[in-house]
Amino acid sequence: MRTDGRLIRHKRIRLGHGVNRFAALIGISGAALSRIENNQRTPRPETLKKITDALGCQIDDVLAKETGVGSEVQSEPAA
Repeated sequence: MRTDGRLIRHKRIRLGHGVNRFAALIGISGAALSRIENNQRTPRPETLKKITDALGCQIDDVLAKETGVGSEVQSEPAA
């Protein structure tokens, strides 16, 4: 289960939250949220739940869509 950090960032910005404000809301550091949004870190399941609850969406809404062959994964933003 891989998240697409770009989708998380897009939804956060659409709600008008800055990185540090949103991170504080869900109980993580701004640096940790930045790493999640830049796909440098995969959030723990409980953190992912907090993120999606705060964004008002489902976990499936921020998961990377797997395309391609083998282990290659490409993230495609949802419409």
